[in-house]
Formats: sequence, structure tokens, C-alpha cells
Amino acid sequence: MRRNSASPARSIFEQRLADGGLASIARALNDNGAPCPFGADPARNPHRSGRQWMLTTVAATLANPR
Repeated sequence: MRRNSASPARSIFEQRLADGGLASIARALNDNGAPCPFGADPARNPHRSGRQWMLTTVAATLANPR
């Protein structure tokens, strides 16, 4: 499993600026072993597995004004 040195959020925005689609961004994050935010706080997200990035997670990250 490869790890990308950039943070997952930074990687998402960089890939999107390079015309990456949501599915290809999610696939790249999963392939690179980037930690999914739901896995970081399982107590707040008991209904999610936290094992992989989903299209909705990538979309929510891109829509987050922070």
C-alpha cells in the first residue's frame, strides 16, 4: 500500500484542479492508502466502516468552505 505525502484534503483539491472526477479521486485515495475521515473518528461515525473513500466523501470535502 502506497502512501501519498500530501494530506488527503490537499490531494483531493489538487486532483480536482487537474480535472479529476470524483470516482477517480476516490479510487486514487484508496489506492494510496489515504486515511478516510470516518475511520479517524469511529465514535462519531458508527454507521460507517471508515475503510475507504466514497464519492460522497470526496464531494463533501470539495464542498466544505473551510
